[in-house]
Amino acid sequence: MPALPLTQTQLDDAARLKQRFAEWQKRQKDAGRPASQEAAGELLGFNQSALSQYLNGRIPLNVDAATRFASVMGCVVADFSPRLQDQLSGYVSAAMPDVAAANDDVLAKARRVLAWDDTDTVGVRLVTLKLRAGVARFGTEPVVEDGGSIQIPRVDIERGKLNPDKLIAIQVRGQSMEPLMFEDDVIVIDPTDKKLINRELYALNFDGDCCVKQMVKRNGEWYLHSVNPDFGPVNARSGEFSVIGRVVYQPGRSLRGRL
Repeated sequence: MPALPLTQTQLDDAARLKQRFAEWQKRQKDAGRPASQEAAGELLGFNQSALSQYLNGRIPLNVDAATRFASVMGCVVADFSPRLQDQLSGYVSAAMPDVAAANDDVLAKARRVLAWDDTDTVGVRLVTLKLRAGVARFGTEPVVEDGGSIQIPRVDIERGKLNPDKLIAIQVRGQSMEPLMFEDDVIVIDPTDKKLINRELYALNFDGDCCVKQMVKRNGEWYLHSVNPDFGPVNARSGEFSVIGRVVYQPGRSLRGRL
């Protein structure tokens, strides 16, 4: 069965995206950085063929692809797709209605990331975690691809008063934190910061598995809270639980502070 043609709204999204992408390519070239579709595809996490189809209106944008484009290009989803921005706002409002009302600017929009004109960056080790149920300590194994590290702006390190030598970067697994985090997104955690603060984001060892959750305190008890409304809260006492570290950075999104 042939695919349905895109609606005019979807075609308009693609046209705005293509314009934003061309502007991003120019900034990249001016700064002497890779600007090809192949290079962009590596940053986005999908191949050049899919990238081209999104830009030329052959396949419709979805929330996952839109947030990835916004992160890489240093803009917000609303800049090229008001339709998907509304979906993002709806997801977060459904998951955390009380917080969404108080923090509309943070939750309804992906943060405008730095355009990387400032090359003063800091490398953070990208690792996989080795965990055991009931054990607070954890081991790490370096991820060898791309040198095993990610580069983040020094200004974010300084703003968060972080020690880059203590930080580690890990990849997100699962769908429970969508649309804030998607499968294979990279986040940076601070293993020296384990004190639980209500509504902060943490990497956790829960029954021997690494998970990223918002910790919410209700009636004196801690719950592992997911942003995706398809996943319900989990009482921390229902399993073997320990804190690996607080989430302090994610490229393309503002995650510092309470959601």
